[in-house]
Amino acid sequence: MDSKPEDSVSPNLKARNKGVALVLVFIGAYVTYKAFGYGLGELSRLGAGALPFILGILIILVGLFIGIFSPDGEEPAPATKWRPVVLVLSALLAFALLIESAGLIVATGALVFISGIADPEHTWRSLLAIYIFLLGTVYIIFVRFLSIPFDMIGG
Repeated sequence: MDSKPEDSVSPNLKARNKGVALVLVFIGAYVTYKAFGYGLGELSRLGAGALPFILGILIILVGLFIGIFSPDGEEPAPATKWRPVVLVLSALLAFALLIESAGLIVATGALVFISGIADPEHTWRSLLAIYIFLLGTVYIIFVRFLSIPFDMIGG
């Protein structure tokens, strides 16, 4: 028996990169398309859709870069580590669910500490430092400079 069942299950690295590139191009195209609905504004006064539009274009470019310059090897793709993937997605979901009801302080804490569990290299002290730095940076940029009305504590 010469068959290798794991070869038929796990794609090679090149096929996996092409798939990731295709997904990124579709996500970027969707974000770019949806950004037009918010209005792009003008260069002197950007509209609400300008940032999503730029991010959508950047996602498309990253997808194209991965698709074009991915390695040509036929080696099997490394196994996906699902625990970090689930934890990071859970952290993003927790942030999205908590930002309006619990406020920026709690939502940012959930984001940092849940996603920090995904990396065993982090200690609670490093996560606390990241949390304080991120909270301060978000407050200065979004609340002070851009005047976006985030509730710091749930409202």
